[in-house]
Amino acid sequence: MTDSKTRHTRGLIVVIFLGVVFLALLALIVLKTGGDRRPPAKRIEKVTVLPVRIRIRTEPNARAAVVATATTGETLQLLEDQGTWVKVEKSDGLEGWAERENLELTAERQRRLARYAAIRKLPALSGVTTERTQLFAGPGIFYPMVGDIPSGTAVKVFTRDHDFFAIDFEDKVAYAGVDAIDVTASGAPQFDVQTAGTGTAATETTASMEPVPPPAPKPEPEFPPQLPTGGDLVDRGGVYTAVPPGGTQPEEIDRVVPRYPSAARRHGVAGAVVIRGIVRRDGRIDDVEIIKDLPHGLGEAARDAVRRWRFRPATYRGEPIDVYYTVTVNFRLQ
Repeated sequence: MTDSKTRHTRGLIVVIFLGVVFLALLALIVLKTGGDRRPPAKRIEKVTVLPVRIRIRTEPNARAAVVATATTGETLQLLEDQGTWVKVEKSDGLEGWAERENLELTAERQRRLARYAAIRKLPALSGVTTERTQLFAGPGIFYPMVGDIPSGTAVKVFTRDHDFFAIDFEDKVAYAGVDAIDVTASGAPQFDVQTAGTGTAATETTASMEPVPPPAPKPEPEFPPQLPTGGDLVDRGGVYTAVPPGGTQPEEIDRVVPRYPSAARRHGVAGAVVIRGIVRRDGRIDDVEIIKDLPHGLGEAARDAVRRWRFRPATYRGEPIDVYYTVTVNFRLQ
């Protein structure tokens, strides 16, 4: 009986001892972890504000209190990224949360500016806003808004991207809806397409070409001119935005007359379509795009026809060159 009690006592002592050791080790781990606890390292990275103005909030929530604002082009420090929201720090040390879609990282900004630089090398067309127009950082209303311009403002239009024009805005590129800008191609060749009647039956189509008067001849310089560089060339295989002085313009030698779509005749739609492409050294035209469109297939009809045109290529210093070519196709109902 005594031996049994002794063994029981010894076992209890061992269990208690092990428990004390376990608790001591656990306490040591907790103390060590707590002693080494440090604030997480800040992710220091620059971001740039895209919209005209953004709100910086106390929490990553659109209903949180606003603690500061930031304006377009302002640089902030990115501290924490939670996806939709990021924690930022202003130059004065104030911290808060902003929506990620309104900010761009340095690499993103560099890519955007490079894209803008390439767009600005395209030959610009004249345009006028027909209404107060919102401007976006990209070709869509889901991009941040970067400004607006009033109705009647003269603008430079570089290219069309889906339903948006890339235009010059404060020496940068912004995007405006195509319906808000009336584009003209003053000085470009005018190609008239006429059709009689507005019924559904096929009708005879005629066309005429009104060439642009050639510029007055200039005296030859004493030394041959140097090839244009920098902004005079488009950064896409050396395509000229315009024929340099002393060169010859591309000349149409085989034109296909655009069809006048029956739907456009039926709805009484007429007007001007602006087409731009690149006339190559061999007389072909490619990269043909619709700059100014009209409904019921008129833009597509003009583009499909111009794609099949053939040219006597432009020349400079006696050699053929690739150059941008713009033509206005005027659809007229009689």
